[in-house]
Amino acid sequence: MMQASSSSERTPLVQPTYVFESSLARRYQKRLHHMQCVMCVFIIAILMVALLVTVSYNLSQDTDDDITTEPSEPALPIPGNLTLLKMSPGMVPSGNLTAPNGTLMAVPPALQPLLDLKWPLKEQPPAAWANEAPSKAQIASALLEGKAALKEKTKAEWLRRPLDMDTPANRAQRAAATSADVKPLADSAYAAEIATKALMNGTDISLRPGGSGQGPSLNGSFPVPAYCSTTPIPCALSRYRTTDGTCNNLDYPLRWGVSKTPFRRVLPADYGDGQNGTALSCCDPNQIPHPECFPVRLDEEDPFYQDYNITCMEFVRSAPAPTCHFGPREQLNQATAFIDASTVYGFAEARSASLRSFVGGQLRMLKIGATQLLPPSTDPNDSCNTAEMNAKGRYCFESGDDRANENLHLTTMHLIWARQHNRVAAALRKYNPMWDDDTVYQEARKILGAQMQHITYTEFLPSILGWDVMWALNMTVEEEGYSNVYDPTVDPSIANHFASAVFRFAHTLLPLSNHLFEKPVMANTSDTENKKPGPCGLDLVSLNIQRGRDHGLPPYPQWREHCGLSRPKNFTDLQAIFDESSLSRICKIYNSVDDIDLYTGALAEDPKGRLLGPTLTCLIADQFYRLKVGDRFWYESSDATIAFTLEQLTEIRKTTLAGVICANEDLLDQAQPRVMEAVSATNPLVDCKELPQPNLRAWAKPKPSKTSKS
Repeated sequence: MMQASSSSERTPLVQPTYVFESSLARRYQKRLHHMQCVMCVFIIAILMVALLVTVSYNLSQDTDDDITTEPSEPALPIPGNLTLLKMSPGMVPSGNLTAPNGTLMAVPPALQPLLDLKWPLKEQPPAAWANEAPSKAQIASALLEGKAALKEKTKAEWLRRPLDMDTPANRAQRAAATSADVKPLADSAYAAEIATKALMNGTDISLRPGGSGQGPSLNGSFPVPAYCSTTPIPCALSRYRTTDGTCNNLDYPLRWGVSKTPFRRVLPADYGDGQNGTALSCCDPNQIPHPECFPVRLDEEDPFYQDYNITCMEFVRSAPAPTCHFGPREQLNQATAFIDASTVYGFAEARSASLRSFVGGQLRMLKIGATQLLPPSTDPNDSCNTAEMNAKGRYCFESGDDRANENLHLTTMHLIWARQHNRVAAALRKYNPMWDDDTVYQEARKILGAQMQHITYTEFLPSILGWDVMWALNMTVEEEGYSNVYDPTVDPSIANHFASAVFRFAHTLLPLSNHLFEKPVMANTSDTENKKPGPCGLDLVSLNIQRGRDHGLPPYPQWREHCGLSRPKNFTDLQAIFDESSLSRICKIYNSVDDIDLYTGALAEDPKGRLLGPTLTCLIADQFYRLKVGDRFWYESSDATIAFTLEQLTEIRKTTLAGVICANEDLLDQAQPRVMEAVSATNPLVDCKELPQPNLRAWAKPKPSKTSKS
């Protein structure tokens, strides 16, 4: 049922009125059908193989033969046999692009404004403090209030009854749980947040943009994270990355791209109360309210959830990050920013060490016959294991990222890349028997990171952005030789809007029949008569919108302006951007065009035959531009300290995701060369043995020559 009154960006979601059938939605679904089919085929193939792997214990596998030992065929060419345009970083061509073979690549008119921008896009500086400078007494009083609030929050956590284990909400929260070493940082940030609110009490801070703005320094009032320090630290020039991303950028060694640091803000935070989002009570009305709960309220007549008597969807706020100053709430990124294979190795030294065998550069694996699986995690507090399952001898898997246990598809990909590491390490050890364990491990880790970068920029990004955008923004990779694109002034840190809204566009590619969190249970039920006891799941779109509000993302029109696109000032201006039917529904949901959530607006744009609309294209391209240009360890670099040899780089460029999957699956015989595209006449299924594989003989060190005495 459509709600009678309009809502704003600050209104808690009460029903999924943003989900509607329209001609735009139908056309968008048709445009996504191709990608969905590809993903379905890919996921089903992985699922079948993973299930077979777990029950097939009698297959043998020779790790020495996993890597090609003889020269192989060259890597599959980029469609159209295009050659990289030679341009300076940040400069883009205008108009149409012509490939050397004469092919004209026309940039769509809707994307033309992106070509007029300087890349990466410029960020707005933090807003200034919105009030007079506080006195020492005011600061001291505010700090005491913040510390008292932290004590109350801790007390509430001890008194709260945890969610039922066998529910989708519990699985979703545990999959994204805050690690134990991050909790002290989150607690400090929470206390500072309350202190900021105390300082601003009685002041009109609902200013747009920026809210309270960046205030005075906290001066060590709470535990200070390393990134708050302004004291330079020495960085050893190593061939290999650090595990946590430190010292990638030598000017900002503790901040840019480093794990356990705040997300990068592109536009100032825009919370409903100027400083923080409203903390709502949790779904259980009998519980003591917890300030970090931010649930999604559902209408009693919700067309889906009413059958299950559910009127509330669990939602917990993202962990806050210390910002070193009084000011708006920021969120903590527990991972590194870089495409560095940290999902395989972890982003903390302790996790990395726990995954290693310290023998031959190998990762620990669970060996069942000839089959190798991820090692079991016996930690009862790893956000996945349960006492009931542990008592039966059943454990979750351990990997570089706790989310590996979220669903079988993720688990399978983690397994594939862990096997890939051990295959690479075995080959390196074979060709360099004099190397010690750490050298083999680090070089294999470096190779995997390079392979992930290569796959991302040659297979994934062209599939979602299009080759025309990749070429126009100079985001393609070289076909041969080095590429010195590194710019130490470019911050590669993951943007807040990218993590909490933009990159979640991929959720729309999942078929609606996919159940990622099974066995849900009813919550908030008072009258269960005639209610279905079966599964109901979570509304992922609602959670994504709520996450954007939790993070204080500015409204959709500001992001269009940030991307050089026209900024709609009213609903009439959206007629050229949204479908008419979609626009009429959005007008009924939101009071003002400036209340439209980024996630809602960006997905509502007509993509004009592409996968993404202009705003999503812009914001995704900007982040991945930064991850290439702002990474000192970019795999094509010629920096003598970190560079691969030209021969090694040639072999890495033979990497394809199809090749990685084929080489690490026991029972897979065929795959299409470009697995992110559907099988077709130009992308047919081929035998796995026909796919190119890197030849790791390129890493063999020549043996010292023997000389005889005269």
